[in-house]
Amino acid sequence: MNDQLTEIQERVLHHQDSTRVKIRFNDTDAMGIVHFKNYMVYFDDGFVSFMNSIGGNKPIEQFIYEGFGLGLKHVDITYENTAKFGDYIIVKTQIEKIGKKSFTFFHELFRESDGKRVALVKATRFVMDLNTKKLRDILLFFKEFLEE
Repeated sequence: MNDQLTEIQERVLHHQDSTRVKIRFNDTDAMGIVHFKNYMVYFDDGFVSFMNSIGGNKPIEQFIYEGFGLGLKHVDITYENTAKFGDYIIVKTQIEKIGKKSFTFFHELFRESDGKRVALVKATRFVMDLNTKKLRDILLFFKEFLEE
């Protein structure tokens, strides 16, 4: 089983994803610039896209319906440029680190029009079984997610 978990860890750590998001009017402030709090939504878009692109046998949304919580433990954001209403941004996502009960995502947002980085984030997430209120072992969660 350890060899299998090592293979899963390597697969997950080497996977990268990219998704495209259009900036909506309600994402912006009075100046038409994305309000800082809305970047969290784009990072979540990156997270969902990453999880669904890694090759699980069902979408990550299904795990939510089955009683798993995918929560945030810590977020560290650096804003470098702005995005505006009507812009398209590219969210690039990969996993930086896998711990026993949490895993850390690295997201970068780029303006599609000029390729400038808008923001980057490290987001530490956990998986909780909502029925038992216990944190799940991350590699065992990925084993279940990828092999069901």
